[in-house]
Amino acid sequence: MIRGPILPDLRPRTQSDILESSGEGVAINFLGNRISYPELRGMVESVSSQLEIGRGDVVILSTQNIPQFVIAEYAVWRKGGIVLPVNPSYTQAELDYLARDSGAKLVIASCESNVPSNLPVIRTNPHTFHKVEGWNIPDCEEELNLKSGRGDRVNYSPQEVAVLMYTSGTTGKPKGVPITHSNLYASSLIYVRWFQFTGRDKVLGIAPFFHVTGQVFHVTTPVMAGSQIVATFRFDPRSALRTVQEERTTVTMSVATAYRAMLNSYSGEDLTSMRLWSSGGMPMPRALEEEWKRLTGSWIYMAWGLTETTSPATLWPYPYSGELPVNEMGVVSSGMPVYNTEIELEDGELLVRGPQVVKGYWKQEEFKDGWLHTGDIGEIRDGWVYVIDRKKDVIVTSGFKVMPREVEEVLHLHPGVDEAVVVGIPDEYRGERVVAFVKPRPGAKLNLEELKEFCRTRLAPYKVPREIRLVDEIPKTGSGKIMRRAFKEERSPSHSNS
Repeated sequence: MIRGPILPDLRPRTQSDILESSGEGVAINFLGNRISYPELRGMVESVSSQLEIGRGDVVILSTQNIPQFVIAEYAVWRKGGIVLPVNPSYTQAELDYLARDSGAKLVIASCESNVPSNLPVIRTNPHTFHKVEGWNIPDCEEELNLKSGRGDRVNYSPQEVAVLMYTSGTTGKPKGVPITHSNLYASSLIYVRWFQFTGRDKVLGIAPFFHVTGQVFHVTTPVMAGSQIVATFRFDPRSALRTVQEERTTVTMSVATAYRAMLNSYSGEDLTSMRLWSSGGMPMPRALEEEWKRLTGSWIYMAWGLTETTSPATLWPYPYSGELPVNEMGVVSSGMPVYNTEIELEDGELLVRGPQVVKGYWKQEEFKDGWLHTGDIGEIRDGWVYVIDRKKDVIVTSGFKVMPREVEEVLHLHPGVDEAVVVGIPDEYRGERVVAFVKPRPGAKLNLEELKEFCRTRLAPYKVPREIRLVDEIPKTGSGKIMRRAFKEERSPSHSNS
């Protein structure tokens, strides 16, 4: 077992209390339109006055990264409610399940969002604070009362649920993760102290607010620090790079695919204002780390966590100027345990316990002794944690175990490979066969036999993909994670086989 440093002052506060003490500076910068913290507090009070909810009621919140997400969320909390953030692209069927399982009482949704059946809906318009270009958003009335409402704040305990996020299990329906105000406070304080946030920081908000990374790193952490949230509706690599240059942002966190997209789109923007580039939510290829370092002079600081850990479980030391921490497989380390957090290995699986870890799943038993079984296979070396793969993704071929991550790392070393996903596909003879799906870099012409030979010189024979299929795109979730399950059927999308 390894433990993070002790932070003695983890005395939880509610998010409403934190907002009240978040200062007088700029809270949100949405496409150049700035909202101060006093203005934000006024809008939160106004919107809360129109919400017909009680303490503990669940409110579905469905928007992209717009000011109304932050305003509505803190308004729900002001009333003692629970926020259930969802991706605006969810279908009505998906939303109907979440509404039933959570017992939601109300929906706050942007114009483009689908909504569940039989619930009252308050619509909000992404164009309210600034015209959003390029996303073809339908128009609707702004129904949030952003100006004139007044209402009392409900008092509640930090141990009450603040956010109910749903995460897909290995089987069956999505599971609700009840994140308390205490969990949110711990995670936000961990980021503030670890990465030395101040009121001078400007957070490049490119991870979706409805995802745990965006929720904690882009919303509650900057609010705690009195920092500025810089939002641009949705992630676009060119827009993100331009925003860094124009707004002089200082910190961010997003998935590896976002960094690959920014590298492919880079055209000389000035990125020198950034003191911290960080990433979590999915593996970071070693080749991508090295390419980013050549461009910016900085590593991408890796993090590891889950929805159930309210974001951070491990982080790289900050600041860090050493060599890239990688193991023999080429896996980049996800860092060391954060404050007040314990990590241990049980049969190769990483377990986590700490103040940011939820007690259990919605309507289910609590985790035994507070330990979360993460489902991630990893190793610990010299205090550094290396997350190798998901248990459920390990390929068993002819009795040998293959870690998809190891094969993907090799593929990413090839100069013609932009993105790669490796999965096991059922095989009558081997049980499973190793199959790689590869997206070429722009302008690259990949020879599949040459790419197989590239793998043979770097991998044991049983790890070399039996097939390599070229694809135009790698499907991703709304938060930018690669959808590995999309490739696990025999008829996966491809235009070339070998």
